[in-house]
Amino acid sequence: MQEKYVRFGDFIRQKRLDDPRELTMKDVAEFLGVSAPYVSDVENRRKRPFNEKILAQLAEYYEMSEDEKAKMYDLVSIENRGEMPYDIADTLMYEEAGDLARFALRQTKAGFITEADWKTFIRQMEQKKAESKGESKGPPEGTDKRE
Repeated sequence: MQEKYVRFGDFIRQKRLDDPRELTMKDVAEFLGVSAPYVSDVENRRKRPFNEKILAQLAEYYEMSEDEKAKMYDLVSIENRGEMPYDIADTLMYEEAGDLARFALRQTKAGFITEADWKTFIRQMEQKKAESKGESKGPPEGTDKRE
């Protein structure tokens, strides 16, 4: 299965199957406080993805990285037909950064901001994140490595 076409149910099933604890649906259900048939229904796309509270528990149970959690929330958003991802909804709607992000997205939709612009911005943010963690990913974009 190509990564691009992963569904939420497939994602959480794979997390369960890859877990070294050899978890069953019953194990997961007990931890989450739901029934095993409900876990099965969600994994097999017969029911909608879990709510925000259960997703947070699931991320904790599987010890998901930040990237895995973001992917999980994005997959839920897609399955819920474009509902805003739970992990960023408050920021997007109620913080100044959200105002800026919505403005930038609308400018993209209008054709004023390109994919290349976004890629440059993301690389800059990755560099900033690495620097804040004491890591270095090399010189900032546009600088000569020999300097």
